[in-house]
Amino acid sequence: MIHAIEQFTDALGEPLREYSRGRLAALFADPRASTWEDAHGVVVNARGLTLWQAWIAVDPEAPIASRHVTLDPFDRIVVLREWERVPDTATIERIVRFALEDALEFDRR
Repeated sequence: MIHAIEQFTDALGEPLREYSRGRLAALFADPRASTWEDAHGVVVNARGLTLWQAWIAVDPEAPIASRHVTLDPFDRIVVLREWERVPDTATIERIVRFALEDALEFDRR
């Protein structure tokens, strides 16, 4: 799946920046709540599709509510609600396929 990162683009069709590629690589290597939190909002194709939007497209059980946090009076993060679940490796593979196919479809227009 790591080679898929090189095929992803930002909303302008440009290659992803190192920061975004690193967040995706971390998720692909270790799918858990913290890596999903870091990667879920990365735009992965020129249509502007995020990783989370791709998950929702391929999995009717994907959560539609994200992690919710606030800050305490000392500017420390307080988690009010964690992700209900995060995608496993097989689901991430489906997400990647969908995002890349969606990009091809968008390019044909």
